Amino acid sequence: MTGPGRTRVLLVDDHAVVRSGLAAFLMAFDDLELVGQAASGEDALRLCDELEPDVVLMDLVMPGMDGATATRLIRNAHPDVQVVILTSFPENDLIQRALEAGAIGYLIKNAQAGELVNAIRAARAGQLTLAPEATEALAQAEKLEQLARALLDAPPDASTLPDLLREHVPAIFLNSRIEIRLFPGLTLLRYPADASPVAESIWEWVAAIRETHCFLPGSNTAIPWGSSPDIEEPLILSPILDIENGRSMGGIYVSKRDGCDAAHLPPAARALAAQIASAAHRSQVYVQTLAHERVMQELAAAEEVQASFLPDTPPEIPGWQFAAVLEPARETSGDFYDFVPLSNGRLGLVIADVAGKGMGAALYMALCRTLLRTFAFEYHDAPHRVIEATNRRILSDAHASLFATVFYAVLDPLEATLTYCNAGHNPPILMRAGHHQRAEYLERTGIVLGAFENSSWQQASVHIEPGDVLLLYTDGVTDAQNRRKEFFGGTRLLQTMQSAAGATAEEIKAALVAELRRFTGDALPSADDAPRLAGDAPRFDDSTLVVVTRDWPLDQQGSPAR
Repeated sequence: MTGPGRTRVLLVDDHAVVRSGLAAFLMAFDDLELVGQAASGEDALRLCDELEPDVVLMDLVMPGMDGATATRLIRNAHPDVQVVILTSFPENDLIQRALEAGAIGYLIKNAQAGELVNAIRAARAGQLTLAPEATEALAQAEKLEQLARALLDAPPDASTLPDLLREHVPAIFLNSRIEIRLFPGLTLLRYPADASPVAESIWEWVAAIRETHCFLPGSNTAIPWGSSPDIEEPLILSPILDIENGRSMGGIYVSKRDGCDAAHLPPAARALAAQIASAAHRSQVYVQTLAHERVMQELAAAEEVQASFLPDTPPEIPGWQFAAVLEPARETSGDFYDFVPLSNGRLGLVIADVAGKGMGAALYMALCRTLLRTFAFEYHDAPHRVIEATNRRILSDAHASLFATVFYAVLDPLEATLTYCNAGHNPPILMRAGHHQRAEYLERTGIVLGAFENSSWQQASVHIEPGDVLLLYTDGVTDAQNRRKEFFGGTRLLQTMQSAAGATAEEIKAALVAELRRFTGDALPSADDAPRLAGDAPRFDDSTLVVVTRDWPLDQQGSPAR
């Protein structure tokens, strides 16, 4: 190190021609002494140990050790050595990194001779020197940070985005004409406000690019968007890229009107584009979230209404027991069951499955239920007439291309007879009491409901003996799958019924629910938690069970007379 007097300067640049030019330049000044030259960061460290310069004139971008790393190591080893960066790159992140490494100056290689000499002298005196481009880049970074904070504090729907851009962006790109657009035609900012709109041919070109482009006057670069006039001012065009798919959703146009160097503008334009894309994405997510919440609220309301269609409690008829459960695959269901009180103590039993799931199936279900109930009271002893009348009315009132499988029966508890019509539904199982637990299937007596207007159905009757169990179910039960994609199936359903022989209707229902849960991978719920049928494996269909049992008569001691 030297005392007062000449300033000892070390040159560091990987280009020999640059070092040669700077060496010749420094020799023209009596107060500056060139003490050495280095072609890399590693050489600079070694020469600082050997030569003890006052100021290092450091290139930033070099092979191997870059200028910022070399600056940090030099400053750590020789705190009295000052470093001035001399580079071709005015990007903010490079400036910030160099200053954080300990540089006391940051100049661009097109600096005037006086600027360079003054920066070296200022560095010797411990004073910071920044090129105008570096100063503007740092100011841009600060203003971009202010905009970022404002966007974070703004409403998530982006309603204030144009106002925030109008407030912050002109200060980021001083002395510039600016236009920001979201495609296809939403202009977020035009500055000055009275400026002419940017030509559509330019926006069409921006919509097709993925990188920021800088066009300079007199560069002899072909204009890519067609027959526009020659560029008279530095022009930056940056796409705004959708965060989800990377496609251009808008663009930024900046024309530097004062003719100053525009090399530092593309990074700022890219940063601004990223901020706008983030705000737009945040707005989209917010809108989607609100829409999802509205749909979920509507579905919850629909689920509540649909649940109100189901019987609150099973019927209470001396000598008979009833139990039922329905679990929708979604918030709403296309399955339904019903108990319809009829004249002379008879009871209508309904189980049905509308093709499809979700809201459409639920609405069709509501229509079917209403019509079945209406015609059940009219044809109280003829289930096939109920199905035929319901079918005609559905086809005349609804044009939804849906259909439903329906099992409708009339139970006469005094006569212990069940008269039924099966419109394409899974055959209910009538498991007879006794040692063999023989199963009878109440087969279909006609096609599905809602297919053809002039369809007709037959009806049949069976006698239910004491201890018999009648099970009505939808295909969501037998089609339930475990993780190995195996079906629950009708055989397992009957075996579960047989294993629960002699139990109450509620206990049989609980046993079926437990076996379904075990099969699909979940644990047996408590008795109060029976409505959920499926376990860990995903459910793809609604599931419904209705259990009817006839009690054994009591003997003189009050015990079932089996």
